[in-house]
Amino acid sequence: MSYLRGFTSLSEGLPAEDVVAMVNIYLEAMTDIILKYQGTIDEFIGDGILVIFGAPFQCPDDARRAVACAVDMQLAMALVNDRNRQAGYPEVALGIGINTGPMVVGNIGSKKRMKYGVVGSNVNLTARIESYTVGGQIFISENTLKACGDIVRVDDAMQVSPKGVKEPLTIYEVGGITGDYQLFLPPKPEVDWIELPQPLPLRFTVLEGKHVGEVMYQAAIIKLAPKMAEMTAAMLPPRLANLRLSLYNCHDQLITDNIYAKVLTHLSDLPPVFQVNFTAIPPEAGTFLAESRSFIIAD
Repeated sequence: MSYLRGFTSLSEGLPAEDVVAMVNIYLEAMTDIILKYQGTIDEFIGDGILVIFGAPFQCPDDARRAVACAVDMQLAMALVNDRNRQAGYPEVALGIGINTGPMVVGNIGSKKRMKYGVVGSNVNLTARIESYTVGGQIFISENTLKACGDIVRVDDAMQVSPKGVKEPLTIYEVGGITGDYQLFLPPKPEVDWIELPQPLPLRFTVLEGKHVGEVMYQAAIIKLAPKMAEMTAAMLPPRLANLRLSLYNCHDQLITDNIYAKVLTHLSDLPPVFQVNFTAIPPEAGTFLAESRSFIIAD
């Protein structure tokens, strides 16, 4: 399962025809790659794609083709964003989750509308795994890793507790695949952190699924990097949790209350310090954060 990260909030500021054009640029490129690896496109879900490997026909290399397809899709995002820039659209980023397991596959629906599709707990788990990604990432389940063997390059592993799953699961971040495929994501660039002389105040709430949490926590940005921030707060949100941020300037004036971020790393428990990746930043916040970084560099 793949989704464009932060696309919903990004598209809110665009005309409808531009949103459709951007989605179609992405879907056209991804469809060609999925068919190249013999994946079955179950459905397009707005800016998301649900793909099946192993149905209607099973093959021994289904999991390996799924992972290779995912890596190729991420590599193709450079071309997608080239086309977006040429058309005057913003850049987008892709998150992909892969899971392997038994599912119910067949013609599902009613007499008036029928479609070939999949249902079952492993479909839901795939969606959960994908939800932990930020742009540019591929997460796979332990079952998928076992099915692929030792040809997958794993860059990271982490335990998560998806909703509806009794025991914590280990998921793995894919950096490439060897064997017959020889596909690798580019190395992650070194993060250019800038320490702020005066922390930027903010408040955040932890998202619960698609819903905004009720409790707001005080926090502050102490370091900035492109698309990332290091924060200290009154509480330490779980790793991979999604946050909605309200950002203020040094005079406690609200810049925006519509920034979204994902917790990447815990740096300290006491005091709580953690790093986030911004998944959606409105233009006014992007300008403010960029100017904050530029002012410090100029100094």
